Amino acid sequence: MKTKLGLVLAISLVIAACNKDSYNTKPSLTFTSVNNTAFANGNDIIFSLTFTDKEGDLQDSVWIQKITKTKGCLNFSDRSKIPTFTATPNLKGILEIGYSVGTNPYSQYPILPGCPGNKNDTCYFKFWARDLGKNVSDTVISPDIIIFK
Repeated sequence: MKTKLGLVLAISLVIAACNKDSYNTKPSLTFTSVNNTAFANGNDIIFSLTFTDKEGDLQDSVWIQKITKTKGCLNFSDRSKIPTFTATPNLKGILEIGYSVGTNPYSQYPILPGCPGNKNDTCYFKFWARDLGKNVSDTVISPDIIIFK
């Protein structure tokens, strides 16, 4: 049974004012930031990824994969639909992907599955995206993240 991992995906769109020749048909992702590298119960993890796309059709999906380094903790992967928007050539924007660690009734993000056995989890995240033309970006990787039990 596949565990459903929900995501809140916010997209900020910015029409690029820089050299339009630097945009490619294959979407480009760059890991921009994560709001911290250690998280306790009730915290939100928020990743920011910058993207560029020549056709501006980065509206298919983004994949997220959590890779644990802690024995006994679980990896996961999921696919999330990127919301539909009006395609703009030479598009640059930010994908914001967030999770809530444990329970936080005020969080807008879905809960990140915890580590069985009540362990601290050291992990990292991989991200890649696909546009409507089925062009897939390179994979970008977060720094190590510690999720406290």
